[in-house]
Amino acid sequence: MWIKCKDEFRNEGLPVFVKTFTVKKRLIRCELKITATGIFGVKVNGKTLSDRFMPGWSNYRKHIDVCTYDITEYLTDGSENEIAVTVANGWYSGKLGYGNKTNVFGNEKRLLASIFLVYENGDTEKIESDESWKTVVSDVVSADFFDGEIIDAGRRKAMKQSGNAVKAEFSVPLQNYEREPVCVTERIKPQLVYGDETTLRYDFGYNFAGGVKVIAKGRKGSRIVVKYGETLDENGNVYTANLRRAKCTDEFILSGEEDVFEPEFTYHGFKYAELRKSRETEILSIEGAVFSQNINYYGKFECSDEVINGVWRMALRGQKSNFISIPTDCPQRDERLGWTGDAEVFCNSAMFNADCNLFFKNYLKLVREDALPDGKIPSIVPFYMPLADNTAGVPGWGDCITVIPYFHYLHYRDKSVIVDNFPVAEKWIAYYLAKSENYLTKITNNFGDWLSVNGDSDPDGINQCFFGYSVALTAKMCEILGLHDKSIAYRELFEKCKTAFRENFYHDGRIRSDTQTMYAFAYIAGYLSKEETAARLPEKIRENGGGLTTGFIGSRFLLPALCDIGETKLAYSLIMRTEYPSWGYMLKNGATTVWERWNGYTRENGFEDPEMNSFNHYSLGSCVEWLYSYVLGIKLFPETEKVIINPSFCELLSFAKGETQLKSGKISVYWKYENASVCLEVKADDGIEYEIDYTSKKIISMIRTGNDTIAVFRAQ
Repeated sequence: MWIKCKDEFRNEGLPVFVKTFTVKKRLIRCELKITATGIFGVKVNGKTLSDRFMPGWSNYRKHIDVCTYDITEYLTDGSENEIAVTVANGWYSGKLGYGNKTNVFGNEKRLLASIFLVYENGDTEKIESDESWKTVVSDVVSADFFDGEIIDAGRRKAMKQSGNAVKAEFSVPLQNYEREPVCVTERIKPQLVYGDETTLRYDFGYNFAGGVKVIAKGRKGSRIVVKYGETLDENGNVYTANLRRAKCTDEFILSGEEDVFEPEFTYHGFKYAELRKSRETEILSIEGAVFSQNINYYGKFECSDEVINGVWRMALRGQKSNFISIPTDCPQRDERLGWTGDAEVFCNSAMFNADCNLFFKNYLKLVREDALPDGKIPSIVPFYMPLADNTAGVPGWGDCITVIPYFHYLHYRDKSVIVDNFPVAEKWIAYYLAKSENYLTKITNNFGDWLSVNGDSDPDGINQCFFGYSVALTAKMCEILGLHDKSIAYRELFEKCKTAFRENFYHDGRIRSDTQTMYAFAYIAGYLSKEETAARLPEKIRENGGGLTTGFIGSRFLLPALCDIGETKLAYSLIMRTEYPSWGYMLKNGATTVWERWNGYTRENGFEDPEMNSFNHYSLGSCVEWLYSYVLGIKLFPETEKVIINPSFCELLSFAKGETQLKSGKISVYWKYENASVCLEVKADDGIEYEIDYTSKKIISMIRTGNDTIAVFRAQ
């Protein structure tokens, strides 16, 4: 039974649903199944379960996840036990997306729970949420992702009773929660950068998603207000303009004794936190709590250039900050949405970094749920608002349904992901076709090469590239599924897409909009040859003073395309560059996570328009896949599980090393320049089959020991 608190108490604070029960005999196992319209926090006999923001974000019109916990260790045989569940707004009824919309999916905090006990003698007992559960008003006065959390410690000793729960009318399909939870993955001791009697400003070292834990003592009723920001302004104050309409403020009300405050139902994106307090209030301790999906981050990368190392770390932190239930675009302002294009451009990088198997499986399930009957894919998933003309069917964003399953298969070799998503991928291709004339797409919805600089690519050209790119990936997925006739048909369709591109956009060695993105993407999509790309792409970079002009789309393809056409040194020089615009420019100006836009801050103009200026995005960090696939040379192919090792050596580095994990085990690569040669070391678990590509490399010697290889090449 779904339950809720009585209506007259709904605005007095978060509801807590309490059930006391006696474990009558010797207990073998106790399982708690639980979900809520909102997010819940569970305490069993006063001990808090560590998972945050459960049951996660879904399109609650379509389904809600049910979480399962083994709580046996928290219970005591032969005595009374208590389960207390607090329910907060979360994504269900809290502020969401643009305009701080509330109650998007509903406005009632409901709970559904069952407790299943198995005793040593074989007896079982089931306790379900019903009207016997008591309700009290929490010490959490309010909690919202955008605004923050207010906690009144004075309520803790005598929480207000609101009687018994009442039955709640609610019906929505239930599904099992099938991914890792969000947890506190790290705790950080900050550095005090400013302090007086009433204001304390702390630097936590790097930008992350999370909150603070504060222990304080002061007069009863006095308040501590915590304001969060990603950077400081020119006066050394916490910069909050880019948070837009999100308050991003926590408030703690003291009890008069020593109090511990740690918000549980909100999170912030920040590097700095400022505490405002009364003069007599004493801050006994403070630490940062880092929130992220609790997945295994196994990817490693290091080289002789600190700029490249910094870029990898920035992208990694951005991934951790934005893997909060779903892949979000940012963790700080009033947005934090599941933009499909962001997930699409970064997914391969993410999978090299970490075990994203279940995480992306779940996200793809949400994409399938929200796909429209005509084949369009929303640009935001879960989709939370009425459809508008530009919110679905956008090339590059809708292509998440072909791109993510394909790369998921490369990393995890789980054919079921292809099977599950293939019908929706085919409908997406059919949508392209329905909106085409002579295989030239006429889709008008577009975001182009989002946030490019001085390189406005023709959106129609980008759309045509995505059309062919997705068709080619769909053909490859057909081969994975053994659908050879379909694969042939899609390959024939690709050739028609290619012809349409070349006839309409490519003339006399130039692409119509003549940008770095267009040449890089047209090459990766298979529309241009290496020779055609080499004839213009390097020149476009030199025309821009050796700098890039690419945005969200082009930045993923630029460095791989350069290496493929023989411009390896130019690719390395781009990622090592520190002049604006570049990844290194971000680093030079204090970035610890990848910015949303190249000009998020410039010395000439200061901060960019705060309406669109996040300092913690992963999208431009899509260059990470190049670090693994080209610098380390770990290349994956759908037709075989054999890994091809083919590093793009460059004398600009003296060494590079790193590792990742695949379905069959761990593989690591290390190369270094020694005099006039390059020494390559490959180490792999026994389950990994790999081959070193010697093409265009002059080999001097090779030694293989078990599944490890040392090869020496002549430097070129």
